[in-house]
This record gives sequence, C-alpha cells and structure tokens, in this order.
Amino acid sequence: MIEPHGGMAGGPAVHVSVTLKGSLAGRFPGGRTDVEVAGGAAVEALIEALDLPRSSYIFVVNGATSVRGAPLRDGDRVQVIPPMAGG
Repeated sequence: MIEPHGGMAGGPAVHVSVTLKGSLAGRFPGGRTDVEVAGGAAVEALIEALDLPRSSYIFVVNGATSVRGAPLRDGDRVQVIPPMAGG
C-alpha cells in the first residue's frame, strides 16, 4: 500500500483502490494499487500520493466522473485517466 507524502491533514486515514489508465498504467503492476490518504483528502491528493506528473486528469470515482476537489471516502475505487492526444 502506498502512503501519502507528508503534509496531508484531516481525519482518520481512508483506503482507496486506484487504477491508472493509458500512459500511467505501467507505473504499477496491472496498473493498480491501493493508496492510504488522510480522511477528507480530495481526489486530486492522489496526484501527489502516487507521484504523478502535474497534468489535467479525468478522475472516475466508483463509476462516476468526479471533480478534483471531491473528498475521498474509505473503500472508493478511483480510475485516473491521463490526457490523450490523437487524430
């Protein structure tokens, strides 16, 4: 389990399952990992917790698109989708 970098304040820790998509998938076996963040941490806290490059990601929490500032809850399933280019 990946623990967050220091500096996150909040309530008791919550555990979330994260699936990285696209170009991020190779960062973890099967593109999946579990992360522990402080209670009340926002979805965007996963960027730092997973040491992802700063970018505009799409976050899908429990099957629904989420805003970056939405709080994470224990047991959430999060997909992180990086920006894609194509033509």
